Amino acid sequence: MRATNGHVPRPRFHFTPQRNWMNDPNGLVYDRGLWHLYFQYNPEGADWGNMSWGHATSADLRHWTEHEVALRYRDGEQIFSGSVVATPVASAAGSASAGADSADDETLLTAFYTSAYDDDHQAQSRAISRDGGYTWEPDSQNPVLDRGTSAFRDPKVIRFTDDDGTTRYVMLTVEADDRQVLFYSSSDLRSWQFLSSFGPLGDTGVVWECPDLVPLAVDGDPDDTRWVLLLSTNPVGDDPDAAGSSMSYIIGAFDGVSFTPDASELTRLDHGRDFYAGVTFDSAPDGEAVMLGWMSNWRYAGAFPSSPWRGAMSLPRRMSLRTVAGTVRLVQQPVGFVGELLAGAVPSTVSGASRLADFTLSGHSLVELEWDPASTGTLRLQLRGDADALVELSHEPSSNELSVTRSGAAMEAVHPDFPSTSTVALPGEGDRPLRLLVSLDGPLLEVFANDGEATVSNLVVLGVGPVSSTLTIERPGPVAVTVADVHSPEVGRRALELDGANR
Repeated sequence: MRATNGHVPRPRFHFTPQRNWMNDPNGLVYDRGLWHLYFQYNPEGADWGNMSWGHATSADLRHWTEHEVALRYRDGEQIFSGSVVATPVASAAGSASAGADSADDETLLTAFYTSAYDDDHQAQSRAISRDGGYTWEPDSQNPVLDRGTSAFRDPKVIRFTDDDGTTRYVMLTVEADDRQVLFYSSSDLRSWQFLSSFGPLGDTGVVWECPDLVPLAVDGDPDDTRWVLLLSTNPVGDDPDAAGSSMSYIIGAFDGVSFTPDASELTRLDHGRDFYAGVTFDSAPDGEAVMLGWMSNWRYAGAFPSSPWRGAMSLPRRMSLRTVAGTVRLVQQPVGFVGELLAGAVPSTVSGASRLADFTLSGHSLVELEWDPASTGTLRLQLRGDADALVELSHEPSSNELSVTRSGAAMEAVHPDFPSTSTVALPGEGDRPLRLLVSLDGPLLEVFANDGEATVSNLVVLGVGPVSSTLTIERPGPVAVTVADVHSPEVGRRALELDGANR
């Protein structure tokens, strides 16, 4: 008999804490050859509370080492989300113009975070690390920015270079209930001057959280750079949207004072149910925009059956802007190690019968599919494990829609709103050749269409054993399939073994 609930396997190539609750990524920074991930963390249990900053580091964004709690909650004060900026020690108290690329390899890390006080007000505080991010000294003048309001949070500090070549710091925060992003400026990371606000915009009945502002070149052209504002939205009120929390973005211009959008509405960043609070790393190599998000949804985050850990990060995603079908779109692609794992696997091409192939995955797997919908018609990939559950990915050429459905008793047992179908209309015509990257790492499913033009990220409950996969098409046509199973601790690279398929 298949299980309807129970624990899920720990992911192998995504970060999860060894134990206890985790949500938003915080203070993402690259410093001295290490990627630092700080995150919302409860050091005392598997449910939300006692919010502190956990800490982990990685040299390759795949293998993570967890460290002691970096910033711990105190009586009357929880440590909510924020960011970290790396500066050379010599310039830490001065201008931002030296940036993070100084020849001096000694850097000072400055963290900005929201102090959530027991008197129901929120303000921005800061702390300094002089040992590479392992121990922190809170500023004796905290909070350093206080409006006296109850939902003023999530400071994200970026750099901006003025026309005269001077670089300064810009802090984005939110007044969450008002659906506004507030911009502040500083030359020394100490005193902050209000610049402007953006919003409200879009749906009511939500709060805005975790803003970020990222400059990206369109189609790689440095002479055509746009600014992308990232926002996370969470339904609130007496009858909140059952779909729960999600992320959006809007493309526009930023002159160092105010953000001017190109459009009048937000665009969904990830079309699944489980991608939230994504922000980028400060000082990433070559100025790349690398983002991590929390793979969960506030609608059911506390009910997800993982133990002794609860909460996981997404695959790191490199962001860019690409013109697709005449529209500039935000593109998200997994970082290098994902491509390296797939490059070591041997692709197989199958064609003929409508039921193309049955194959078994370890449950910690990367699957890449390439096909021409004009030849195959509708394509479906079904995933089943030892739990009473089904995941189905399908592409319908007539509408050019990609959908991901999670169903079955094991999914229903998580939460009434957990079973779902996530749908995204892909850009262009439905007969355009397609490439689909499917990342399944225990309970974490991430789908990237056409090199990241659209993404769908969902938690799934398939059980703890291998996963049976069935690939079907409407009409005979070739489909190229590549699989890389990720074993612990190293990867087993193999050619795909297909049962009952034409090779």
